[in-house]
This record gives sequence, structure tokens and C-alpha cells, in this order.
Amino acid sequence: MTPEQKAKIPLQIEKKFYDLQDRIFADVVRRIKKTGQITSTADYQIQKLRILGSSTEFIEQEIKRLLGATDPEMWELYDKVANWEYVRYKDAYEQINSNFVPLEDNEMVQGWSQAITKQANDELKNITRSLGMSVSIGGGRVAFTPLAEYYQKYLDRACLDIVTGAFDYNTVLRRVVKEMTASGIRSVDYASGWNNRVPVAVRRAVMTGVSQLSAQINEMVAKDLKTDKYEVTWHSGHRPSHWWGGNVYTMEELRSICHLGEGGGLCGWNCRHSYYAFIDGVSVRTYTPEKLQELEEKEKQTKTYQGKKYNAYQAAQTQRQLETRMRQQRAYAKQLMRGNGSGEDIAAAKSKYAQTLRQYRGFSSRMGLPEQLERVYMDGLGRILGRST
Repeated sequence: MTPEQKAKIPLQIEKKFYDLQDRIFADVVRRIKKTGQITSTADYQIQKLRILGSSTEFIEQEIKRLLGATDPEMWELYDKVANWEYVRYKDAYEQINSNFVPLEDNEMVQGWSQAITKQANDELKNITRSLGMSVSIGGGRVAFTPLAEYYQKYLDRACLDIVTGAFDYNTVLRRVVKEMTASGIRSVDYASGWNNRVPVAVRRAVMTGVSQLSAQINEMVAKDLKTDKYEVTWHSGHRPSHWWGGNVYTMEELRSICHLGEGGGLCGWNCRHSYYAFIDGVSVRTYTPEKLQELEEKEKQTKTYQGKKYNAYQAAQTQRQLETRMRQQRAYAKQLMRGNGSGEDIAAAKSKYAQTLRQYRGFSSRMGLPEQLERVYMDGLGRILGRST
């Protein structure tokens, strides 16, 4: 990097956190306007604003400005919330100008900033490292289209919102899908020739980006603790090639055994595993070798649905496929409804969706899997059949 490029990095990072601050304020104000009070979620977000370095006085004045509220109205809001049990830090509502921390002195934000820089490989516009929206320029090379930069902007913002804890995962996914579809983006074309609808592409890119950014933060923690050992998390329904979950490895072993840094490895495409610093003689493993073996044996056990056997991984994959099918069916039904399609066609489309929904619920129950219909409803299409569908 040139000295000029390096000089821009702190400003780029600072802008990302100021943008995050604006999104938090907007959401806090939206919640207050909707309910007439500071809700538990708004209170949680106010604490995130403090972590980002905002003083209590600044927070109060910004909320007042955005609400268009008077001083007595603000005092009433603050007095009311200060008496509620869920308030985490009551001093935030005591009109005290405290806890302003400049960006350069905020250790938590600096940790996030360093991780963002490393994860983005010095290109802060693409934290999630998405390869979507690219075109071939010959010689085996690809280039992002201007639309790709637009796509990455949404995903980078989502990644930062989740990693900092300012917004929850499902809320962010719904917001990004809604923003992207409203902008006209319906699907994402990848350099490999693969194509995904927006909800699928967003979920995969955000999950991968968050996982990789969290990993960068955990590596910094390990460095501070002077350890080169990491415990990898374990989860049910993992792909067979990810058998290494639940064990402790060195960084070299994370790369050679777990294939860290590769698309199909640890923290790669759609990977739900993470890894955390592990200190010999201090840390305690989540699962003993014996317990891990027991869990892995259970993964191989099968259950039968409509005459077909499924192990844990196959069941999880089938559930994802049914969710994808429902999203497609919902989109088709909604298009017919918006386009004034025939009543017969609309009824047939709804019937197919209802049938898949029943299959999904029956399959999930038989396999002992929790329903995750939020993956379906993140499409933002609203009701298709009734009150909850």
C-alpha cells in the first residue's frame, strides 16, 4: 500500500463506525416513536452507543433532536425508563456528561477496527469478501461491476451491525433483504456461474463475513493471552468434512486440518463453526474426547420420513431445501397477486406453497429439528396464506 492509501484507512474505519452510530440512533428513535417509551431493545442499543464512545449528554441531545422533543418530554422518558428493572446502566439516564471515549482511545472499537482491516485485506469496502456480481475480464480474471460495490456496501454494513452486537442477526438479514430487493436487486450472479436469489445470497455472505470477522477478533484475543491454541466449536448437523469440530488445535493445525482460509473449510462458505483462544491448564474443553465421540455417533444415526432415511446432516440440508422452495413459491404467488393473475393460478400457487409448508413442519417434527421459518419470512413479502404464513 502507498502512504496515501494507508493514511485513508483510519478515516474509512471511522466513517463505518459513525454510519453504525447513525443506524443505531435511527432505530432507537423509531422504537420510541412507535411505543412512546424507551423499550428494552432501545435501552440495549443506547448502551451500544456508549460502548462506541458517545457521551450520555450527546446521546440525550441526539435523541431529543431526532424526536423533535422538548426538554420536559425527554426528562419524562428518562425518568420513566430509569425506574424499570431491565435498565442495564441507570447512570446513562442521569443527565451526566460522562464516558466520552475518543475513537483512538476506545480499546473495544480499536479491536473491531483492526479485525475489519485484516478481514477486508486492506479493502474496507468489502468486509464480507463476497464474490458476487462479478464479470469475466479474460485470462481467468474477474472484476466487480458497479452494482457489486452496491451489493457489498449492504453486506459490509450488516456484518458490522451484527459483530458489534448493535442489532440481532435476523433483524439485520430482514433489513438487508428488504433494502436490496427494494433497490431492484432480485438475484446475485457469481463468477462461478452460480445464481442465488437475494435472501439466500445475503444470508450466506453475511454469515460467512461475520464468522470470519469474529475469527479475526478471536485471534487478537489469543495473541493478547500469548497462546497459540484454539478450541473449535461443535454443532449438530455439520457437513461430514467438518468432523474436526469440538477439538483443540494450534493455528498451523487450524489451517492444515480444519482448512482455515479455504472456502470449504473452517469459517468458509456457510460454515457455522468458530474458534476461540484456549490456554492449557486454564481453559476447560467444552466436550471431552469421549463426549465428542458420542455426539459424532449420534450424528450418524438415521430417522425415517416417508420411507427415506436421513442422518443429522442430510436432515438439516433437506430442511434448507424446503425453505428455499417455500421462498420461491411465495415469490411466485406474490407476483401473480400483484400482477392481477387469474384466481385459478393464484389459488394453485398458494396451494403448492401450503403443501410445502405442511411438509416442512412434518419433516422438521419427525427429524427433531426446530422450525426456522424466519429464513422463509425474511423475504419481506408478508402474508401469503394467512396470519402466520
